[in-house]
Amino acid sequence: MKSIKNQLVIAAVLLVIFPIIITNVVCSYYFSNSISSSVVNNNKRLSSTIADGVKDFIDKAYTLTEEMAQNKTTIDFNSEDQKEMLTAALSNNPYFDLLYIQKTDGKQTARSSGELGNRANRWWFTQIMKDKKPFVSKSYYSVSGNSAVTSIFHPIFDKNSNILGIFGADLKLNELQKLVDKYSKDKNSYSFILDSEGVVIAHPDKNQVVELYNYKTLKKTILVKDSSGNVLKDEKGNQKTQDKDIVIPQTLKEIVNKALKGESGVAEYEDNDKNRVLSAYTPIRLPGESQSWAVITVEDKAAAMSVIKSTQIKNIFISLGLLLLISILIYWLSKKFTQPILDLVSLMKRASDGDLTVHSEYKSKNEIGTLSHNFNCMISQIRELINNINNTSNLVADSAKTLATNTDATSKSIEQVTLNISDVASAADKQTSNSAIGFDTTTKLSDEITIMTNYIKEGKNSAEDIHAVSNKGVTVIHALENATIENNKSINNIVLTVNSLSEKANIIGNIADTITSISEQTNLLALNAAIEAARAGEAGRGFSVVADQVRKLSEDTAVSSNSVKEIISNVQKDINKAKEALHQAELIAKNQNDVATHTQETFNEISSKIQYVVNNIITTSYSLDNVVVSRDNLLTLMEDATKVSKSLSASSQHVSAITEEQNAAMEEVSALAEELEKTASSLHESIKIFKLN
Repeated sequence: MKSIKNQLVIAAVLLVIFPIIITNVVCSYYFSNSISSSVVNNNKRLSSTIADGVKDFIDKAYTLTEEMAQNKTTIDFNSEDQKEMLTAALSNNPYFDLLYIQKTDGKQTARSSGELGNRANRWWFTQIMKDKKPFVSKSYYSVSGNSAVTSIFHPIFDKNSNILGIFGADLKLNELQKLVDKYSKDKNSYSFILDSEGVVIAHPDKNQVVELYNYKTLKKTILVKDSSGNVLKDEKGNQKTQDKDIVIPQTLKEIVNKALKGESGVAEYEDNDKNRVLSAYTPIRLPGESQSWAVITVEDKAAAMSVIKSTQIKNIFISLGLLLLISILIYWLSKKFTQPILDLVSLMKRASDGDLTVHSEYKSKNEIGTLSHNFNCMISQIRELINNINNTSNLVADSAKTLATNTDATSKSIEQVTLNISDVASAADKQTSNSAIGFDTTTKLSDEITIMTNYIKEGKNSAEDIHAVSNKGVTVIHALENATIENNKSINNIVLTVNSLSEKANIIGNIADTITSISEQTNLLALNAAIEAARAGEAGRGFSVVADQVRKLSEDTAVSSNSVKEIISNVQKDINKAKEALHQAELIAKNQNDVATHTQETFNEISSKIQYVVNNIITTSYSLDNVVVSRDNLLTLMEDATKVSKSLSASSQHVSAITEEQNAAMEEVSALAEELEKTASSLHESIKIFKLN
């Protein structure tokens, strides 16, 4: 027979293993999708953040140069005043490399540093004199510093909108380089900035900035130097350069073109090292008549997704540990719940083999405790019934022996009467005496049979009581099943409550996301306010302090919002654990119901055996009824024998006939006594299988 405990442990462990495996697979799938989506969104946000930073930087420089281009000192073209203004502006704004003013003929009237010159042959001078509109230039080599710069140009107008000259400002690209370096982790995750022509103006690989890598034309520009390392110049005074080919993935070239056209998005491709990477691209819209720049982020997909493999390994170890812990807990619980039942099964087996000395020691207020108590009551009543049957069978056997002895004596007397017919008269007196003795003995036998009949009836009633107790045990098992069903309903209600709590936690998480979005917008507003304060100069200093405080408040709000998200995440994890615990409770309740069903089947088997005993008792009762009929016949015969004995002295001529009749009656009594003895012996054998003490 298979052990209930082992079956329960195996079933429970299997029911735990499958959900854990399925949960890990599903979680890995959704976690992988979530990480992929997170990586894409992070790259989008990063490119947008860098684009906003570049735009803010250019807007700040553009606004400042615009104000200086419209300044009275600039318009008056007093070289000394212009020189002083440009020097002060450069000192207060170190992100400028050079500030300069020239007239419409190209001759410079003031510079923040260096010697004045004529720039009429520069490409930017030609463009602004033609369009008469401000713009931010592409990157190019600075003549003075032999380094890549980006310039801002504003036309200088008089009150009548006549162009008087050009205001120019060279921006240091290292400010943009700092922004790129800030958001670039390593070779697996970095970003870079391209100007409107596709030229790299900020990149973690600074050599690409120095050599003006062009991701649009797939060329790089390097300065031509002489043997002494000096940069050579052409007849117009521009540095001599040389173009060389560069190789980039086709997809990267495509997203560069999209970004410079004002599009944004994310693409996946293989880089030159055959590694899969994700790139987000965002345009940078510049002020004035400038064409858009672009920000591109690059992140190694394998490195970004490495957290998934790490998480999967951790989940496997956690699942194995959880499975071991649950297995131990299930084994302990199964042993605790099944041991009393197994003990009862063992006692019932011993009882079914005839050992009625068994007794259950389990005591509890639950259904198993009730079952244990009813089992003890049933065994006690069966033991009492068997004792009664045993005593009755002994009485029947003794009465049968007495009856047989008396019958033999009577037969011998009749034979003596037959042999000594001449002594009938004297024998009649003796026969009368013997008949009286026989009548008394028969009367005693009648009383014994009556007592035995009562015992049989009591045994029958006791058997019926035991059968009723067995039926009561079945009723208790039904009650146990109903209680288990109610328990399952309660568990289902708890599951609904936990699911509702999970939904509310998700709502709170959405609210935290909204707060985070508001804090980001507030941070952006604070940044814009700081820019406006910078434009206002000294008058906007107080407003700048307020903007800084608003920015700090926004950052604190974002931190608090993230803390709320983390708390919500922990609450959701606890809710998932509660769901798993409720699921285990459902499984245990189901197994408890199966055990109750098995117990009911055992009670049905006991009831069947009790019914078998009752049937034997009923059969014995029928046999005793026949004995009672024989007893009545025997009494009648003994009464007749007494009458014959009394009239024997007066009617000796009938002695022979009466003697023959008496002899036949004695044979019948002897047969009945033998049958009674066999019935008592059979009854005694049927109860010998029971052990009473």
